[in-house]
Amino acid sequence: MRLHTPHTPAAFEKSHIRGRVRPYIVQATLASLALLAILLIEQGVSDGIIVVTIASSTATVFVVPHSIAASSRRVVGGHVVSVLVGLLLWGALNLVSGDANAASNLQIDIFGAAAVGLSVLVMATTNTEHPPAAGTAFGIIVGGFSFTFIAFILTAAVILSLVRALLRDRLQNLL
Repeated sequence: MRLHTPHTPAAFEKSHIRGRVRPYIVQATLASLALLAILLIEQGVSDGIIVVTIASSTATVFVVPHSIAASSRRVVGGHVVSVLVGLLLWGALNLVSGDANAASNLQIDIFGAAAVGLSVLVMATTNTEHPPAAGTAFGIIVGGFSFTFIAFILTAAVILSLVRALLRDRLQNLL
């Protein structure tokens, strides 16, 4: 009787990670440490949606650090654009609903989707495209206006850009 032994999938044998495990582990660790530092600095922020946008930006900066989307202009600019769009549409939601905090789920869904779409449009036309930043505009609609959230997003975007600039020569695109 012949035993069936599992084989290494062909996809893994041709994988871009083979022979490059160390940079993957180092950059994943750096991403975790960078996000931890941001979260420790900004301990007052607990809104998951806002934190998720920065976590996504962190992944972009450490997985593809030499991509256009990870450039400082895109990371900081994309979040600035999305904050402005989010505030604009949050104000519109406030006018339409009478109180954005009491808006219906349908109103929040409509304005949230519009915030993402408008953020994408403005980022694309200003060359500040950073896909995770679209979540910032959505987060402002869903989470409401807060100076703390806005300060967190902008501070975190600047910190990520500074970390990337300091480590640029040591980081590799992992894709």
